[in-house]
Amino acid sequence: MWKKIKIMALGVAVALLCVGLAFRPASADILEEVFKRIAYVDLEKVFQEYEKKKVLEKKLQAEGEVTRQELAKKREEIEKLKEEYKAQELLLSEEAKRERQEEITKKSEALRELLDEVSKQMKEKEQKYTQEIISDIMNKIKEIAEREGYIFIFDKAALLYGAPPQDITKKIIDELNKEYEAER
Repeated sequence: MWKKIKIMALGVAVALLCVGLAFRPASADILEEVFKRIAYVDLEKVFQEYEKKKVLEKKLQAEGEVTRQELAKKREEIEKLKEEYKAQELLLSEEAKRERQEEITKKSEALRELLDEVSKQMKEKEQKYTQEIISDIMNKIKEIAEREGYIFIFDKAALLYGAPPQDITKKIIDELNKEYEAER
């Protein structure tokens, strides 16, 4: 969907530029000035190279690892109960068998519920972190556009070609990382 919007925005921009130039004698100076105010950015590269993204990704992985270890302990506990039950099954009364089976079933269900809850929490954190990063990137692009007088900034993914001088990807990455380091 974003790709379609970006392509449509690029088409509208080009159409407006052509219409504007059609009603006014175009000179090389005017065209040069207009094109200096158009830039593009590789959003995927910015996202991947933003230090805050890397830090939050490591934090999420560390939290996930702790959770995986806790879940593994609970699985081991259930497996141990199953093994004990199988080893003692012939010696247990019907009532004791039923109690053990219920205990194993309850713990297995509790583990499934915990796994679902943890999975949901991890997805929510990942979405929150992703939204935070995207917001930072978009705000930085807007800030640079206003400061440097760009009239359009496109995502590189929506372009078939962009002249290298119009690529502001490195500038955005550098400023984002500099600000993030200052915040830490």
